[in-house]
Amino acid sequence: MLMNPRFMYFFSMLLLSLMIVISSNSWFSAWIGLELNILSFIPILMTKNNQQLTEASLKYFLTQALASIVFIFSALFSLTFSSPFIIMLMMSLLLKLGSSPFHMWFPVVAEGLSWNKFLILATVQKISPLLLLTFISFTYTKIILTAALLSGITGGVGGFNLNLLRSMMAFSSINHMGWLLLALIINNSMMWIYFGIYIIILSSIVQMFSYYQLTSVPQINSSLSLNPMIKLICFMNMFSLSGLPPFLGFVPKWLIIKNASAMMMIITLMGLIVSTLITLYYYMRISFNSNLLYSKSMWNKKLNFKMNIFNIFLSSVSIFGMFLCNWIYFL
Repeated sequence: MLMNPRFMYFFSMLLLSLMIVISSNSWFSAWIGLELNILSFIPILMTKNNQQLTEASLKYFLTQALASIVFIFSALFSLTFSSPFIIMLMMSLLLKLGSSPFHMWFPVVAEGLSWNKFLILATVQKISPLLLLTFISFTYTKIILTAALLSGITGGVGGFNLNLLRSMMAFSSINHMGWLLLALIINNSMMWIYFGIYIIILSSIVQMFSYYQLTSVPQINSSLSLNPMIKLICFMNMFSLSGLPPFLGFVPKWLIIKNASAMMMIITLMGLIVSTLITLYYYMRISFNSNLLYSKSMWNKKLNFKMNIFNIFLSSVSIFGMFLCNWIYFL
């Protein structure tokens, strides 16, 4: 799909929309970038003609169109009546991000997509709203903290006891959105560090799921194409995504915990920590149900890696990256 000329064209338009938002000096030009983003992402979603993909694309379009209408309406009136319309502006951006309590569309849309499209939805599509949110987040920090707490709890509880991997990854993305919003209040650079590390870890997991065509948890345990070492790498990537030390995903969470504690954001921080423990629990439950560590083939079988070089690189960074970024502790 990545070498498809149609995909390359519309993905280039998607990147162009990001550049328009980044370089915009008014809400109207930012709105143009957001609209171009929607119009370029919908054709990427509609590469195949099936009912599930069409339904997911329609839900995504309606949700994003509603958020765009609220965005431009509130941006125009915020010049005269600032306070209520700036709050509406923040709500529209939270809706675009899929943050709680406006998260309902995100797992539904994610379930109807392929893994590569889900990766774009969970990463690239969040850059523009996050960037715009940084301009107004300092005005109403309580709203951002409330959305962060609700996103963390929703992502942790919502992904509990799910068998569909895309739904689980969608709720995990909502949980990480809570950490991103908390990092946004602390420091913009910390938020982008967290987001960059999240992209690396999620890409390694999604590429592995896509390569082996995995869509549900039982497939991880029953797939004959997965040897024990591949399963072990998959589970370690999941642990890194949940922030378990000593994997890379622990680094940005530790930085946020340290700085949020110093700023006395105790309630939001404790809610996010508890929700992260819940996500870690269902990842560990998957690994224990696979009986991987008790399997004799784990140690006796001649291991045959069926992974491309790019996926091996991403997995290596995700698992061992914590030992390569000691400089980040001083932020």
